[in-house]
Amino acid sequence: MSQINNQTSDTLTVSQITDAITNAIREGRLAPAQRLTEIDFAKKLNVSRPSVREAFRQLCSDGLLQSQPYRGVNVRHMTRRDVDDLFTVRATLEGLAVRLSTPLITANIKPLEDIQAALDEAEANRDLNAMSRHNLAFHMLFADVSKNALLREQLRRIANNVYWLQFRVLVADEKVLGTNAAHRALVDAVRSGDAKRAESIMIDHVDQSRQLVQSLSDDHFAAPAPAAS
Repeated sequence: MSQINNQTSDTLTVSQITDAITNAIREGRLAPAQRLTEIDFAKKLNVSRPSVREAFRQLCSDGLLQSQPYRGVNVRHMTRRDVDDLFTVRATLEGLAVRLSTPLITANIKPLEDIQAALDEAEANRDLNAMSRHNLAFHMLFADVSKNALLREQLRRIANNVYWLQFRVLVADEKVLGTNAAHRALVDAVRSGDAKRAESIMIDHVDQSRQLVQSLSDDHFAAPAPAAS
């Protein structure tokens, strides 16, 4: 369990435990298909096993972990088809969030511009961890402003999924940094109040991320399940 940093508090919430696991996957300290045990996490984080069990349950529900009979809990290892399916849903939902929220954000553009400024600074400094944090804030802003609770919850779950957390560290830095150009184009479209163009840019942006992941070699993906006979 050396992959998870020691915590000094014995009062971590379930949310903080899920964050610790999520961050370990985001930073490549927990690998796809790696088995996780309640007792190891409870000892390392100085928390109760029921708290770890609930964190595992939530992350399995989000799709970041998976639980298999007789094999326990492990970091989800996705097939190429899993990735395509997830990105297809993500693109549709994120496009909808942009379309719904653009009129509201146009009227108060500063929060979006502030996030974009932080993304530009992270790009200039080649700070991929900062870029990852601000990227999440950028995408979730549209869901938050849309005022659609169901849409926001679905996008939150997708954002916590393994689709980008486990693959970001594998994609070449320059390609990751290059995705920020789409953010700038989207801000320009929102600033002008062009919801249709903003939606199209977001959908294309998500698909570009899908292509970055799919460009990785086969050994980064789980083998597809054998076809039923």
